[in-house]
Amino acid sequence: MARFRGDERLLAEFVDARDPEEDPNYKWVVIVSSQFGCPIACPMCDAGGDYRGDLTAEEILAQIDAVVARHPESRLKGTKKFKVQFARMGEPALNSAVLGALETLPSRYGAPGLMPCIATTAPANACRWFDSLKEIRHSVYSGRDFQLQISLNSTDEAARDRLMPWPKMSFAYISEYARAFHEPGRRKAALNFALTEGVPVDPETIARSFDPGFTCVKITPLNPTIRSAETGLSTALPPHAPEEANSLSKRLNELGFDCIVSIGDVRENAIGSNCGMAVRKTKKDGAA
Repeated sequence: MARFRGDERLLAEFVDARDPEEDPNYKWVVIVSSQFGCPIACPMCDAGGDYRGDLTAEEILAQIDAVVARHPESRLKGTKKFKVQFARMGEPALNSAVLGALETLPSRYGAPGLMPCIATTAPANACRWFDSLKEIRHSVYSGRDFQLQISLNSTDEAARDRLMPWPKMSFAYISEYARAFHEPGRRKAALNFALTEGVPVDPETIARSFDPGFTCVKITPLNPTIRSAETGLSTALPPHAPEEANSLSKRLNELGFDCIVSIGDVRENAIGSNCGMAVRKTKKDGAA
């Protein structure tokens, strides 16, 4: 967690991560914030609320610099996959500075395995931002993997609005965008569903709305947060019971979709490391 501009109200989280089960030289993940708080204010996310504006491109890059500085210089060159994920605090599609940071990443870090990742709720008022992102994908990152993750969370529009209370792009728009964003042989756009008790996810609706040639489906638990406890939301995919996703995953496979069931290390929940939790706790305790 870092304080910016000498202002104790401007706090942001960033993450230095790797899978403890993998060779440390295989995959290195840096997760950065793009906003101070988040205007979307999803009822399951501690990063929402107390929104205080955007980070600049240089402030976004400074988070990566801080992580990289903790490791030997050789690690950037030696890591097969260096994933920079815009997915911590904030909605990246509502901050134009994210585009500038993306354009800068290859020259600034010179990492052969660099792969950016944008995690977004697909705000409806960000169409121009997404057009620019597509141009960057096909110019700066042409011939390279670029991960686009779009949080849908439900196939029911009312539930989707409840979980992400901001005007969002339609499934039809997202589907066409995924087609235009895709490069042959490279990663498909991932449609994310954090399975939540009482929230419908219908594979037939997914199949009617999206093309498995350009999109895949990622299923995760709903992570426990302070906000989810306050709003009464709980996961429909317990981390200790991945088989709960089997029927949904199997049906999506039958419909032609690649389906990823992604369950993180439960120790992350035990230490309260989900998005926004550290900043929220710090501000509550007055320790900024």
